[in-house]
Parts: sequence; C-alpha cells; structure tokens
Amino acid sequence: MSSQPIALDNCHKIFVERDYSSGLDVRFQRSFPSTLDGVIDENSWFYMIDNINSMFKKAESVNMGAIGETLVSFFTCYLVRLCTTTRYEKQLQMIRKFINEQNKNIFLPAGLCITDPIERGLRVLEITVLSSGGGVQSPTRDLHLNHR
Repeated sequence: MSSQPIALDNCHKIFVERDYSSGLDVRFQRSFPSTLDGVIDENSWFYMIDNINSMFKKAESVNMGAIGETLVSFFTCYLVRLCTTTRYEKQLQMIRKFINEQNKNIFLPAGLCITDPIERGLRVLEITVLSSGGGVQSPTRDLHLNHR
C-alpha cells in the first residue's frame, strides 16, 4: 500500500479553544472531545493537554532569567537577539517537539494530526481527522469545543 499526501484543508477538523478562565495566559481547554471517544485513550489526551499547558505556563513565567534576558536585550538595542534564542523561543521549540512526538506515537496511528498552536495564532489547538478509521465519525461540519 503506497502512502499518498493528504490535503489537510479538505479534512474534518476538531478545534479545542483556549481556556480564558484564568486570564489571558495561553492555556487550552482540558475537556476530552467526545468525537475522539474510542479513538484515543482519555489518559493520553489529558497527558498531552496538561503538558502543553504547563509548557506554555513555563514559557510565559516571569523569573530572574527572563528579566535578565530583557535587560540585556534592551541595553544592546535588541541586537543580542540576532545571535541568541530567547527563553520563549526555546520553549516554543520544546512544545513543537512534544507535539511532533505525540503525533508520531499516539495521534497519527489513530488517524489524527495535531497542529502546532503557534500556526493558528495560539487561538486554538487544531486536530485534523486524517481518516475515518478507528471509530472517528466524520460529521459534515467542524466541531468547536466550548465549555464555558
């Protein structure tokens, strides 16, 4: 069986929106999408969401390292950023790596693909349904998870 590229624009999407209950920090809703019931394990879902949320919390935390980085950037007219990677950028790379690992180990075998939230402006966590196998129903419209 040969693998063919899939146009992700034509696939069904599930959107997990941001959780603004604690303010404007980047945090995604933790609730398990009912569409994924029987497709992936709930524990895998909670592990992934909790890790992504904690990585964003770490990226946005204010500590002495962040303050020092900001001061050095300010005093060098931000030229230092041409030579170094910021803490925030490093954390985004870690999040991207984590999502790629989760896709490879859990989501792609189940016929799903999670898109890096940075590609969606940190507004939503997008899950693309690549196949209808594995119990995923293919509704005719996109699902938005709103648990406010």
